Amino acid sequence: MNYLIGVGGVALFQALVSYGTMLAGTGNGSFVGLGAMLFAIMGIPTTAFLNFIFMYENRKHPERPYRLRMFLVSAVLPLIQLVLFVLVKLYRI
Repeated sequence: MNYLIGVGGVALFQALVSYGTMLAGTGNGSFVGLGAMLFAIMGIPTTAFLNFIFMYENRKHPERPYRLRMFLVSAVLPLIQLVLFVLVKLYRI
């Protein structure tokens, strides 16, 4: 169950954030949707793989620190997409 939540749940969350960013960035002539999709293509599988490795390495000693690392790794992709969206909205890059 830990793997389902730690890997699958995070991947689903990132996919939903990516989809929301793609929808929010379409129709205004910018490439935010494309940028979010390209980041998601590489970011979601990479994050899932890293979270799997974190969980596999710490399966015998389940402690809190690896959950913080998983959260930080999982938050990188949505933050990059949010920054891209905000930059385009503010500066019309």
